[in-house]
Amino acid sequence: MTSKRPSGNAVPSLEGDIIISFHAGYETNGVYTDAFLARPADGRPRPGVVLLSGMFGLTWTQREITRYYARQGFVALSPNYVSEGKKGDRAGALRTKNSLDVEGTVASALVGGANFLHSLPWVGPDNKVGIMGFCLGGGLALLALARSDAFKAGVIYHQSLFPDMRELENISCKLQCHYGTEDHSTPQAEVDAFTKALDRYGKEYELHMYEGMGHSFAQFAPDADLPAQQRRAADLSFARSFEFFHRELESSPAGRYSPA
Repeated sequence: MTSKRPSGNAVPSLEGDIIISFHAGYETNGVYTDAFLARPADGRPRPGVVLLSGMFGLTWTQREITRYYARQGFVALSPNYVSEGKKGDRAGALRTKNSLDVEGTVASALVGGANFLHSLPWVGPDNKVGIMGFCLGGGLALLALARSDAFKAGVIYHQSLFPDMRELENISCKLQCHYGTEDHSTPQAEVDAFTKALDRYGKEYELHMYEGMGHSFAQFAPDADLPAQQRRAADLSFARSFEFFHRELESSPAGRYSPA
């Protein structure tokens, strides 16, 4: 089966590999994590990606994004690390966010998610696993990358949990980072402080800024009805993310995606 993958300058297509999606779950040191899994239907081993939502958890949008990654050739897992029944409205979601057991979530839902993917025949012990996070999930992804070697690449969207800069020294893989210029939750000052720390520690990263975009500009289902400028920015960010993960996670050059 041939995947139809977008170039870095094209609007991503909803077409691609035929996929299968599942309700999923796994246990790490006695802690159970509910999750959603999507993978190409051909069954051959692929790179895995752990996908982290923002503070509203495993919504329909996050399920659709999980399927989107699967159509691009990944085994994609979205752990529901935000407890159902506590998310509620925005104020309720913020309360849940600020009371999150960060250390436990990183160990059980995130690193445990990578281990779960490696236990599946669709990834196996030899294929690499990456991690992507939006907003709260972006900050958690940074912590997982700093505290574990389970992930071999990280895509960060406008983190709203800001790890202590000293933790960033422990990141050993490449990062790709996405921000809007009009984001008031993750303002330019935070982006500047973050990239200065990465530079100080000699980390490899890509920085992509999207003119006029606010927070969560790309956190929508692939077929959502968005303003044209936002659609272009979201599509470009996804195309860049897919290309980055194929480049960093696929060990065989013959199997890598090549931009047109």
